Amino acid sequence: MAVLVCGVGYIGAALAGRLLSLGEEVVGLENFFSSDRRALAALGRHGGFRLVEGDVAEPEHVAFALAAADVRVAYLLAAQSSPDDAAAPAEYTERTNLRGPRVLLDACADRGVETVVFGSSLRVYGQPLPPGFDESTPYGRQSDLSHLSKIYVEKLLELHAGRRTMRAISARLAIVYGLGPVMKQQPSYMTVPNRFAWQAHRRERLRVNAGQGAVQLLHLDDAVGALIRLGDWAEPGYQPVNVLGDETSLADLARLVVAEGARRGLDVAAELPDEPPPAPSGGRSRLDGRGHARGRDLAGGVRELLDYFAAEPAA
Repeated sequence: MAVLVCGVGYIGAALAGRLLSLGEEVVGLENFFSSDRRALAALGRHGGFRLVEGDVAEPEHVAFALAAADVRVAYLLAAQSSPDDAAAPAEYTERTNLRGPRVLLDACADRGVETVVFGSSLRVYGQPLPPGFDESTPYGRQSDLSHLSKIYVEKLLELHAGRRTMRAISARLAIVYGLGPVMKQQPSYMTVPNRFAWQAHRRERLRVNAGQGAVQLLHLDDAVGALIRLGDWAEPGYQPVNVLGDETSLADLARLVVAEGARRGLDVAAELPDEPPPAPSGGRSRLDGRGHARGRDLAGGVRELLDYFAAEPAA
């Protein structure tokens, strides 16, 4: 039995690497829209990994990937993830984020794939996060096509799981940051901790807008661990699951980057809103009490990012 990873990008490449280290056979489907081919070279050298270059919105490409092995679990991580409208044409976002999931789910259902895990987002609850949210909290207001599409795919998963004997899980991920085999090079595709560390290396001013509220930040290693756990989720049908991280404010994150940067001789300034710290969101997850624990802390993650960008040539 094998695992299919659709979207071998920032999260998907790290997930594929961890699965291979656990002895899994992995098939990756990737179109290289925003990922560097060279970053996947290490995966390609592993005997248990097969890369299919293709588009999740093309039925023939998906069928070829599923035919490459007897797939038990499929991870749907292929998406145009940037909320920046300038990052990609709206037509591409719609094709990848709306058509792609439908094509994949139809193909998985036809081939009898047991479980599909979708890389969703805590942003389905809106921004800022509502107080005391859990998986029963209603969807919130959306401000970009990328995060709006998460709601559509979640409902599509629910539809498929209701029609067929398929486990369908929406992993509502916190903002994922940290080092991985695929590191985005464009700021519009960087999550905020990665972007702040990149800007600090370039001595750029860090800017935080007012009214952001509390945010959840999840290290890539911990996101991968949660995704693997959800791939073995035993409950049938459709299941949304929050994957929480360290809670902070973007202002405090900026202060942390400034402080850690100063220890490395970086003179970095931050432009922060004059407002009180946000109240804790008090978010809850169905993973609480089920043996899932985060192993990485935010300060350590910021330090490794600063060290990574220090080793990269400045643009």
